[in-house]
This record gives sequence, C-alpha cells and structure tokens, in this order.
Amino acid sequence: MADLGKEQEEVFEEDVWEDDYFDEGAMDELEEAELEELEELEAKQVAWRQQMASAMESGDPVNGLPQGLRMRVGETETPETRDEEAVSPKAKLAPLPVAATRWEFWLLALVCLVSLCTTLHFAWNHLLPPATATDGQGAVAAASTCRQCKAEWWQDFWQWRLKELQGQPSDPPPGMQWEWGSSVNNTDWYESSAEFVDELVRPYADPGLGPVLHLGCGDAPVPELLLRAGFAASTHIDVASQVIEVMRSRYPAKDWPGLDFQLRDFLKSGPPADARYCAVLDKAGIWDWLQEEAPQMLPHLLHLVRQALVPSPAESVYVIATKQTPAELAETLAIVHNREALDFHVEATRRLGNAGVAWGYVLSPL
Repeated sequence: MADLGKEQEEVFEEDVWEDDYFDEGAMDELEEAELEELEELEAKQVAWRQQMASAMESGDPVNGLPQGLRMRVGETETPETRDEEAVSPKAKLAPLPVAATRWEFWLLALVCLVSLCTTLHFAWNHLLPPATATDGQGAVAAASTCRQCKAEWWQDFWQWRLKELQGQPSDPPPGMQWEWGSSVNNTDWYESSAEFVDELVRPYADPGLGPVLHLGCGDAPVPELLLRAGFAASTHIDVASQVIEVMRSRYPAKDWPGLDFQLRDFLKSGPPADARYCAVLDKAGIWDWLQEEAPQMLPHLLHLVRQALVPSPAESVYVIATKQTPAELAETLAIVHNREALDFHVEATRRLGNAGVAWGYVLSPL
C-alpha cells in the first residue's frame, strides 16, 4: 500500500509539472499574439492619422467615412478651391443679371420726364410766389397771359352778346363756355341771380354798414334784386363801356336812386376810394375766371377785396358764385393763406341754379 501511494504521488507530481509547463507556454503564445495585435492596431492608428491629416489638407473624402461626407478644411478653404458639388443650391438658382432692352430704356426715360413735368407743375402752382398788389411787375406779367383780364376781350364779348339780345345772332368769341339763363332781356350767369341775392347776400350782408360793390356787373338783374332786398345803395362796375351804357339806360338814376354804374377795371384800379362796402359781390366774375386762367393773381384780388370791405370788427362779406366745388375752394384759400397770410373764413355754402355747375359762398375776412 505504501508503494501504491508513492506511485500515485509521483504520477500526480508529473501531471502537475506537465500542466505548469503547458500554462507557461500558453501564456507566452498569448503575450506574443497580444503584442502583435497591439502593434497592428498602432500601425492602423498611425495610418488613420496620416490619412486624416492628408484629407484635412486636401479636402478629399476619407475612406471609411459614410458616403457623401468629406473633411472640412476650415480656414484654409476658399471659394475658388471648393468643388462644384459643394456649392450651395441657392447660389446655383440665383438669376443672372439680364441686360435691359432698348424699349425699357425709353420707358424709363418717359417715366422720368413725366415726373419732372409733375414736379415743375406743382412748384409753379404751389411753391412759387404769386403776383400781388405789392408786386406790380408780377401782376402785369400774369395779366398779360390772361385773356379775360383784358378789357378788350370783354368789350368784344359784350358787343356780340348785346347784338344777340337785339335779335342779331352771330358766332361768339372763341375760348369760353357760356352758361347763362334763357332770358332774352339780360345775361343771368348760371340763371341764379335771385337765389344769389335772397339766399346769400340778404342773410349775411348788413346794409347798415354801407353800400354794396358788385364786380363785373354785366347786364344781370342783380341791381334791381338788391334794391328790393333792402340794399338801398349799390355800386356796379364793369370794364366794358357798352354794358355800362346799357345798365344806365335800363336803370336811370331818377327812377332808381341809389344804383350807381361805373366803368372801372377792379384788378388795375382797385375799389373806388370814396367808400367802404358792407359786401363785395362777384357772381361768375373775376374770381371765377382768375382761378381758371391766372390763379396766381387770386391773392391780388383778395387784397383788393379786403381794401373795399368795411374793416373789422364790422362783419363785412365777400359773396361769390363760381364753378369751384367746396373742396376746390378750400384748397385755393389754403394756398392763398400759405403765400400771403390772407385769411378768409367760409360763412356759408350753397349750390346754385338748376344746372348743377355753380356754387355760392359767403367769405368773411379774418
């Protein structure tokens, strides 16, 4: 038994030695494999770093990255070195400038010309100073281009009109639309004299302040209507001698006391110096054709009207009948105020006549 136990012990020791030898050899092989693997990994890492550095310098794709990705060069990148496929799609879609055609140049020139004409027209009518009573040369220059500012024009007109009333019709002077009533005895502009006196003059003019001054009286029935409305004294002036003679014959002083007819150019000579008036009447007269032919002279007209009226605090008025609408009248008065600091307040507004073309206004100086 002792021998048997000894043999088993020897066999066990031999097995243990063989196992130890095997383990040491395996460990050596394992260490060699790991070293080779580490060396291989280090070599791959070095190669990868070199490839990355090369890609960063050149901007070329790097093997192993997902398709379509490339290295960003960063600050070394310039628009000149980028590949075509790297350009933004918006840049490719941006329209290229197109040379303008000849008709486009002509259209642009036409627009510029229209703009220039509009600017000059605005400056002439709204910015340039008008002719006034203190600017005699300017008033003369403005009147020289105004046909109806000339006495000769009205003398020709009344020569034709009076012959027509006498049954001798002929062609009228050119350049004006005639808008009067159908009466064969007088020339009632807008056919509104009775309405003009009853609705505008009588309610707003005070005969106790003085007589009435009627500008451009013509042969309208206004003098008789004023007398019947309670205005015992009135002066009627016109530049045409023919019509003044007609009115003196129609209303002789012995039968119509208080009616005075004078040959006078109001724009040149101003109002008569021997009186101040409770009202100045301008029915289809100076105001109406000045705002059509020479609006720059309207401040001059208003200066003369202010001289003719009884001064404040008396409430004297300027009564007009015109084709100007309320909006147009307000614009005209605003322009006059800005140019000359002449303020007139609109006391009353009324549409006149049946034709729908005339308006009546009562203006009071401020």
